[in-house]
Amino acid sequence: MQQTYTLSFPAPHTHYTHVNLALAQINIPVVTLRMAVWTPGSYLVREFAKQIDAVDYSFDQQQWQRAVKTDKNTWQIATNGQSHLYIRYDLYCFEHSVRTNYIDVEHAVLNGAATFLFVEGAEKTPKDIHIIAPENWHNISTTLETINQSVWQRRAADLDELIDSPIEIGNHLSYFFDAADVPHELAIYGSSNCNTEKLIADLKKIIEVETAIFGGHPCNAYTFFIQHTDNTFGGLEHLHSSLNHVARWSYEPKKYQQAISLLAHEYFHLWNVKRIRPKELGPFNYHEENYTELLWFFEGVTSYYDDYICYRAGVTTQEDYLSIVAKNINTVVNTAGIDTQTLAEASWDTWLKYYRRTENSNNTQVSYYTQGAVVAMLFDFIIIQATDGQHHLDDVMKALYQRYLQRPEEGIMQQDLINIFSEVSGLDFKPYFQQYIYNTPDFSPQPHFEQLGLTLKDTTPANKVYLGLYTQWKDGRLMITELDKNYGAYQSGLNVHDEIVAIDLYRVTQDFTKLYAHKKAGEFISVTVSRQGVLKTIPVLLSNDKRKQYELSLAAHTTEKALRFRNKWLSTN
Repeated sequence: MQQTYTLSFPAPHTHYTHVNLALAQINIPVVTLRMAVWTPGSYLVREFAKQIDAVDYSFDQQQWQRAVKTDKNTWQIATNGQSHLYIRYDLYCFEHSVRTNYIDVEHAVLNGAATFLFVEGAEKTPKDIHIIAPENWHNISTTLETINQSVWQRRAADLDELIDSPIEIGNHLSYFFDAADVPHELAIYGSSNCNTEKLIADLKKIIEVETAIFGGHPCNAYTFFIQHTDNTFGGLEHLHSSLNHVARWSYEPKKYQQAISLLAHEYFHLWNVKRIRPKELGPFNYHEENYTELLWFFEGVTSYYDDYICYRAGVTTQEDYLSIVAKNINTVVNTAGIDTQTLAEASWDTWLKYYRRTENSNNTQVSYYTQGAVVAMLFDFIIIQATDGQHHLDDVMKALYQRYLQRPEEGIMQQDLINIFSEVSGLDFKPYFQQYIYNTPDFSPQPHFEQLGLTLKDTTPANKVYLGLYTQWKDGRLMITELDKNYGAYQSGLNVHDEIVAIDLYRVTQDFTKLYAHKKAGEFISVTVSRQGVLKTIPVLLSNDKRKQYELSLAAHTTEKALRFRNKWLSTN
C-alpha cells in the first residue's frame, strides 16, 4: 500500500496543520486508522488524538464523508473495493513540549506520534511526506530522507521512523559541523544568549567522548533540535536526533552546565535506549503502555553519564563535577520515598506516577533518573575496585553495544544486564542488583568513595530544627505545598493546601522559620492554619533536621591503590 501525507499550514496563526493522507493500491475491505497514544522516550499515555477535530474520507477527493470512530484513537473506513482512498483531518498544535506539536506564525515543530494517523497493518511499509510551507518559511530540518530532490518531500522507511523523526519548519537557524566523522546539524529556534561557537565546540568534545565509550557511532547524520523558550526545559531522544527545550537565557556560566548536560544526556541515548533497549520496548506498541523494569538503567545510567561526560570532555571542571555528584547523593538520601519504592518499581510505575506527581509523591516515589544515576556510579566504583582499576562502567556499555550490533532485533532484560556486569567485573553482580534495584537500599556510600581516594564529608548542620514542610508564598498567604512524612508537620496533622496563618500566635511572614528557630527538637509549636476557610490551631512537634548534606572532594591522603582507582574514574583521556 502506498501512503503519502501532505502537511499544509493555511492559517498558522490558528495553530493548525491540515493533513491529507493519500492511500493507493488498497487491497483490504476495511482501512483502520490509528493515532499513537504515547511516544517512545516519554512514558505516559498522552492521548494525541484529542487534537484531531474530525477525520473525513473520499474516494474521488470531491465527495467527503465522516470516518467512523470506533474508540478514542481509532477510525475505520470501508473501502468498497476501491483501490484509492483519501483522508483528511485538521490537527491543533499549540503545546510547547518535546513530545507534542507547536505551530504559530513563525514556525512549526512536529512530532510524529502526535501528528500522523497510520494504517493498521501497514506499519512496515514506507511513508512519503510532502510539506507545503507558508511562503515566508524558508527552512526545514528533519532527519527523514529527502526524495524527488526536494527538501520539502521526505520519506520514512516505516512507522517507527515516521514517529521517531521530528520536523522543524520555519526560519530557524541551522549550523553544520562534523564530529566523530559524522555530519551534525544544530537547528536552533528562538532568541537566546547562546554562544553558538562555544556550544558547537563543546558538543564536538562530548560527541567524541561518547563515541569512544561505545567504540563506534550508529548514525550517518544527526540533528540537535533546540527550542529556546522562556520557561520550559527537557529533551527527547530519537534514532538520529534529539528535540530539546532550553530556557533562552540558560547559557550564562552558572546555568550553562544544565543546558550542556541535557544535550549530552539525549545524545547518549543514541546508544542507550535507541539501540541498546529493553526487550519490552520493541517492537513498539503505540496503542497502550509498554512496561519495563529497566528505566533505572536506560535513564539512570544515562543521567550518570551526562555530567560525567561533560567533565571527561573538559566542558565541566573537576570541582564542579564533584559538586554535582554530591548534589545527586544529597537528593537521593533525602527523598522521603526512598524507603517505599524500589528502582524496579519506579521504572514499572512510571506510566502511573512519574509524570503525574502529586503533593504526596516525594513520600512514596523515587526518581529512576537521579537514584539510578547514583546507583550507576556505585556500580562503576564496584567494577573499578573488583578489576583492580582495569575496567569500569564504560566496558559494560561497550559490551552492550557490541551485543546490539550482533543482535540488533533482540532487546535486553534485567538478567542480561546482570550477566554483562558480572562478566566485566568478575563478580556475581546479582546481589548488587538485589540490593539496589529490587530493594529500598540504605545508602551508605562513604566506603565506596574512600576506596577511590575520595572524601564524602557529612556537613549536615547539628541541632537544627525542622518542620518538614514545603511552602509557597502566594498573594500574601503562606500555603503548604508538600509535607515530608518523616517530620512533625505531617505527623501532627497539617495538610497540603493549609494556609499557615500564625505560629505561637505570631502572624507569619515569608520568613516564618524565625518564629521557631530558637526552639529545640522535642518541643511543640502552635500552628494556626486556615483549612477551607476554617481556622484550626494544631500543636506540631519539632524534630532535628535529618536531611543529609554531603560535600565531595579528593582525599588529601590516600593509598597508592586508591589513587590508581581514582585516576581511573576521573581520567579525562
